[in-house]
Amino acid sequence: MLRSTNLLLGVLALTCCLLFSGCGTKSTQLPTAYGKRSGNSAASVNGTKVLSEMFREAGYWVSSYSAVSPNLLRHDVIVWVPNSFEGPNAEFRDVILRWLDEEDGRTFIYVGRDFDASVQYWDDVLSKVPPAQKLDAMRQRSLAIQQFDELRNFTPEEADFYFYKTERDVPRRVAKSLRGPWSKGIDSSKTNIVLRTKMLPATTDSLYEDYDVDEEDEAPVYIVEDIEVLLSSQGEAIVTRMGSEYSDSQLILVNNGSFLLNLPLVNPEHRKLAGKLVNQCDQAYYSPETVAFLETDQVVDIRQADDATDGTSGWEWLTKWPLNLVGLQMAWWMIVLCFALYPIFGRPKQLPSAETSDFKKHIDSVGDLLEATDDYGYAQLRLQQYQQIMKGDAVYRRSKTRRGDGK
Repeated sequence: MLRSTNLLLGVLALTCCLLFSGCGTKSTQLPTAYGKRSGNSAASVNGTKVLSEMFREAGYWVSSYSAVSPNLLRHDVIVWVPNSFEGPNAEFRDVILRWLDEEDGRTFIYVGRDFDASVQYWDDVLSKVPPAQKLDAMRQRSLAIQQFDELRNFTPEEADFYFYKTERDVPRRVAKSLRGPWSKGIDSSKTNIVLRTKMLPATTDSLYEDYDVDEEDEAPVYIVEDIEVLLSSQGEAIVTRMGSEYSDSQLILVNNGSFLLNLPLVNPEHRKLAGKLVNQCDQAYYSPETVAFLETDQVVDIRQADDATDGTSGWEWLTKWPLNLVGLQMAWWMIVLCFALYPIFGRPKQLPSAETSDFKKHIDSVGDLLEATDDYGYAQLRLQQYQQIMKGDAVYRRSKTRRGDGK
């Protein structure tokens, strides 16, 4: 209960920051980075920080990756929230299937792109801003809609991504009647699941249509034996599970992030649905421990070897040119300089204390002052004067008359 309370407080704090941070003013820039969970994007309305914290609260070790690499493929659960309307290409599909087949109990989650929480944000803001700022809020809402529609227009009207097909030009819908196993305990009247592109999950027949059993390099499509719609609205699939009972590995398709991104998770009913997604990853006979969020844009970079910057750590800027060229050399020489200037090796020793009553020090000081005059004759004269004073003789002083001035 304590963990759930902390999570709720975190979500509410994020909401307050968004709704009361001076929205509607021209100087305010709403963070809208899509599909990121760390850095400056953690507070984005389109981010995945809250969802990742739900996984963390459930006991998972969570990390982020920007490319597909052996490091990523060591995790038990992969959540892919791409900033692209393109689904997995043929190469990436093979990687997904082989990864699911390597070990039992693995889960791959794909969240479609066709949702922008910034539009929902400005819809909520319109009823809360003062009248003087309402016009600017309406303008920001229109800009958000325009930018999102421009992104959608670059996508094909119909597309086939093997695991599912898409139809773009369908009316905007809000799912108010939810069906399926996940709908239990959910008040659909309080949800706000927005559907744009229609996602049509593949059938087992279509998956096995071109499958060749005798081909050794063929991707292991056989891990998908049954297809189950976990959440739907009026016969349209919102969340679909593809898997097999014998391996417990599964592929979960989510139409979009309208109930999984940061801002939508302010809704308590959406958090219940997100909790069902987290629980779906915990198989009956397998206990996954690690979750990786794959954050990509238009192209999915597939690497055959791990990269030092694979997992985001906050120091990625050191790998950018020209710092990556001179950074290591500068760091090495700075370390050498620090060792040369600052460290004191060995036991500290007690230095003798300075004594002000030591007459020898006064002699040394007077000698230093005479040396500073850079005048040998003057120094000799002062020494003779001192000796005469000590003997009691008359003191002779050097004439101040300039040469050539005689009397």
